[in-house]
Amino acid sequence: MHGSGAVGAGKYPALSGNPNLEFAGYATYIIINGQAAMPSFGHFFDDKQVLASTNCLQTNLGNDYEPDGTLDAVADARRTSRPEYGGTRMIRKFIAPLAAATALTTTAAFAQSSEVVRHGLQDSDFPILQAVEVPADATLVYLSGTVPEVADETAEKGSPEYFGDTTTQTASVLASIEKKLAGLDLDMGDVIKMQAYLVAPEGSDGMDFEGFMEGYTQYFGTEEQPELPTRSVFAVAGLANPAWLVEIEVVAVRTGS
Repeated sequence: MHGSGAVGAGKYPALSGNPNLEFAGYATYIIINGQAAMPSFGHFFDDKQVLASTNCLQTNLGNDYEPDGTLDAVADARRTSRPEYGGTRMIRKFIAPLAAATALTTTAAFAQSSEVVRHGLQDSDFPILQAVEVPADATLVYLSGTVPEVADETAEKGSPEYFGDTTTQTASVLASIEKKLAGLDLDMGDVIKMQAYLVAPEGSDGMDFEGFMEGYTQYFGTEEQPELPTRSVFAVAGLANPAWLVEIEVVAVRTGS
């Protein structure tokens, strides 16, 4: 469908260049409440999906209108018993092509709602996310805290060299997490939340955050794996093994796609 209208059981005016679509309010009302042969989609779509549908009608199907819909207007349309944008004649003229277009945008809107939405930090290139939106049909996978593998088996047990410094331990932990995720048919790009626990190396005044970041950036925000998680980093007094400096737990998301 290209918004050019159709002739069959009736004559359906084109959506392409349709002046009724210049303003989002009318389409918003019809999508939510339905009219005549047009079913109501208000109980299927949330406000964001309704807004996405009206934006699609205004900017696609041969139209190049400036999207002017808002979430507030969508909420108002849910409370309105009759449209404020035109009379019965306009409704009948508009309803059939809108029904066909909404059938197309329904699929797109539901597909969009099934995607993980990642929000980066504003005005910053620091490699973590500000927030993540997870669709209702996704599955969250929680991994227990993971600790480092031995870095140098020839070193004395309990020595700093045995498990390595913070960078070495961070990379070791993330490698183990990557392996665990692979066993669950997931990968590091599916990680949406991380909590890291760091112990200050012996003789230092605090945790080695710079060393942690050196290990972290080997696995996140790279050319091979550009995705980032939300993240918290905590300084702790100690872990189960006195030689461990790093423990990390993550949450990954599994979508239906």
